[in-house]
Amino acid sequence: MMLSDALVEALIALDVRYVFGVSGANIEHLHDAIHRLGQGRLKSVMAKSEDGAGFMADCRARVHRTLGVCCSTSGGGMMNLIAGVAESYAESVPILALIGQPPSALDGTGSFQESSGVGRSVDSLGLWRSVTKYTARISNPASFWSHMTEAVKAALSGRPGPAALLLPRDIFDKEVDPVPDGWVEKLSGEVRPAKLSEETVRPLFDEIGRAANPVIVFGQGVRRCSKPQAVADFARAAGLPVVTTLSGRAEFANDDPLYLGSLGVAGHPSVHAYLKERADLLVVVGSGLNFMTRQPLGVVLKKKRIAVVNVDIGQIARITTPDIAIEADAGEVFQVLSMLQERTPLKVKPIAGYTRRIFKPLPVPSPDVNNRHAAADSPPLKQSEAIRCLQDYLPVNGHLIHDAGNCATAAIHMTRLPSGASSIIALGMGGMGYAIAAAVGAQMGSDRGARTIVFAGDGAFLISGFEIHTAVEYRLPILYVIFNNGMHGMCALRQQLFFESRLECVRYAPVDIAQTVRGFGDAGRLWVGSAGTLSELRRELKSYHENTAIPGVLELRLSCEEMPPFTPFLPDDPETEPL
Repeated sequence: MMLSDALVEALIALDVRYVFGVSGANIEHLHDAIHRLGQGRLKSVMAKSEDGAGFMADCRARVHRTLGVCCSTSGGGMMNLIAGVAESYAESVPILALIGQPPSALDGTGSFQESSGVGRSVDSLGLWRSVTKYTARISNPASFWSHMTEAVKAALSGRPGPAALLLPRDIFDKEVDPVPDGWVEKLSGEVRPAKLSEETVRPLFDEIGRAANPVIVFGQGVRRCSKPQAVADFARAAGLPVVTTLSGRAEFANDDPLYLGSLGVAGHPSVHAYLKERADLLVVVGSGLNFMTRQPLGVVLKKKRIAVVNVDIGQIARITTPDIAIEADAGEVFQVLSMLQERTPLKVKPIAGYTRRIFKPLPVPSPDVNNRHAAADSPPLKQSEAIRCLQDYLPVNGHLIHDAGNCATAAIHMTRLPSGASSIIALGMGGMGYAIAAAVGAQMGSDRGARTIVFAGDGAFLISGFEIHTAVEYRLPILYVIFNNGMHGMCALRQQLFFESRLECVRYAPVDIAQTVRGFGDAGRLWVGSAGTLSELRRELKSYHENTAIPGVLELRLSCEEMPPFTPFLPDDPETEPL
């Protein structure tokens, strides 16, 4: 069969279900094969930009614990796609990127969109190898299945991450073998984590038993391990207090009595205080303790006993030397821990008198920074008020996607996740606009009745806002909450704090977001609301609640700036309040 058809049949066998991308001359064979062979088993999702396609694939992989697939044509399409895949590389998300290339015979001849590395052309192999675990250019059809197999294995095994296949236009028509018998089963066996012995895990079990105040830290790697529930089950059986990282806060029920809150630059001060003053053992699972996680603990981290469970302990080893390190799949480790727990039960002493607390909202140092949306007849809407009001509308068994900046920081800090909800924030490259596109990937393939809410700023909207049209096109029940303050708020705040309020390259002319998005679809296909006061917000949310089956955009017009609950910006002893 043709290579393009074999590629589609392979994706169908892997049950990836969606290919996110933008078509073009050198990838159109793939889209044609999907059109002919997909038959409800594989679907093209047309993004508005290739970086959006990468973000969609990334979030699809994170939320649904699967292989995300994205594609692009050559030249500018390829260069756009790499921005999305770089996020997946930084955050260890399993992605397969399929990139069309000019015909092989034109390499080195100055072909249109050439990336052979010859002359002044981009070296596509070198470029993609810098942001993937595995990259190959398929120049010989006889090598297709070996490269396809190695790419999928690399993406899904060990510490996950992206893989890329570069496909010259002429290779798509070449003859290759069909999907080998038992290909998926063999792949599954090769990426399945190894079983562990009791001897490997017992030191961790004994260390927890000896500790007076142990705490387990859930990172986003818990979601990607083979048995996420095994980690939570052991914590409950042993009575282990649980802390989550900002990107892992959905991995343990937020209403569980064992849950203390989140750790990190937008984490809870009560968590930071407990870890500094009382905890004597941190069991870190599925987290590399990067700067965004460990910053509030400072040098205290070096004084704590630390046990690490991770498929790759390299990141933590560069930060501190763990007292115990198990480099293995967390699901396998905690299955063994649970077995030891059943045989010799251990029970951690319950915490007395703990209350989850958040930072009390404060005005920014220069409150007159922006008054362009001010309302004269009632107090202007504040970011903290809006988030509190939105709490009751967060979707059970749905998805919360957070973009970059003040609004996402505040939303993570101030909200409690409903039962069964996922929570995603891209802290790898940390680019604005991720969440607007990513929400499409999260919602695609979700259970009937599941909804998604996006927290994003107007800066993110101006970068990726046209991906909202993708949600409209596929009639996805996503509510985009856009915090509109006419600036890049976190950047403006840094300039106020560290550059004597010399604001440069952070503000722009007012944008009527509600009016802009009304062009994306009529009222039957897109709900649109705008609020500048608390009473307006309540009215709009009531209206939205009657239209949750279609996409929605809720613009929040903010004229009163607040400090984000971002620990590097806060005073030494900020006031707190119960969550």
